Amino acid sequence: MGYIERHEMQKEVRKDYYYRGTWLQLIRPLTLSGTMTPILVGTGLAFKDGEGSWSVFFVFLITAVLIQVVVNMLNDYFDFIHGQDVEKWTEDKEDTSSYIALHAIPIVAAILTVIACIGGLWLAKMSHEWIILVGILSILAGIKYSAGKYAFSAIAMGEMIAFLFLGVVVTILSYVVQTGYISTEIIGVAIVFGLLIATMILTNNIRDIEKDKPFRVTVAILLGRKNAIRLLASLCMVIYISMFCFVLFGLLHWTVLLTFGAIPFAWKLLQTFRTDEEEKACMKRAAYHHLSFGLLLAIAVWVL
Repeated sequence: MGYIERHEMQKEVRKDYYYRGTWLQLIRPLTLSGTMTPILVGTGLAFKDGEGSWSVFFVFLITAVLIQVVVNMLNDYFDFIHGQDVEKWTEDKEDTSSYIALHAIPIVAAILTVIACIGGLWLAKMSHEWIILVGILSILAGIKYSAGKYAFSAIAMGEMIAFLFLGVVVTILSYVVQTGYISTEIIGVAIVFGLLIATMILTNNIRDIEKDKPFRVTVAILLGRKNAIRLLASLCMVIYISMFCFVLFGLLHWTVLLTFGAIPFAWKLLQTFRTDEEEKACMKRAAYHHLSFGLLLAIAVWVL
């Protein structure tokens, strides 16, 4: 799609368009493990260190999940504004009772953001005021991920932003709001979760290389399909090598090697790109890998 067509599309969005799906599909619940499992692990480590509050845990979990929900919703919204994924939308006013009006998305996103901000203020009161600044930066980064001409996802920064905010920041914050300090243990876990969420973004970008070319530049486009898949494999290897090294050097307890049980999911993810038919399931497999790894690590921290 050229410049003129995209410009016309942006003018067209002033009309009533409808998302061909439900609110549940729009928020992509399977991807929410990207926020929930790091919080489970970070909180578990805090409790193991003898400090923790269940109320702080639940408020932080709800706040962080709401922010990711907003980011997911706005991603589809701005993709359409920019002329992408138009097949997900319709102008047909008939039988749209189960569809979502385009103009309703930013309204709902704003409401959820306000609720998340209230939760963030409460957390700051219970821990440290500087959390407010981190929260604001996280929200702005989430919006900028897909909004604007130079959105992070359009300038090959999607993986890096996800690594930082959906991996490192959320993991460390889940620990800090409980303990009031940062440990080398939580930093190591945060880096691993950052790499893990980066594999999900990279997987999505590999799948969408041809679709993205007219609209944005991604790491997958810059590297090319084969090299992007090699990078994905390398990230998966680094994740498990890191866990082994953390145990070897005494940073984490040996029970975290339970996460090696997620290796078959990583292997299945990498095998996804063998055929076009299998590639359709790549995001589900990336999400299952993240979820299985995160849950196994949470079990190792909370139970073992």
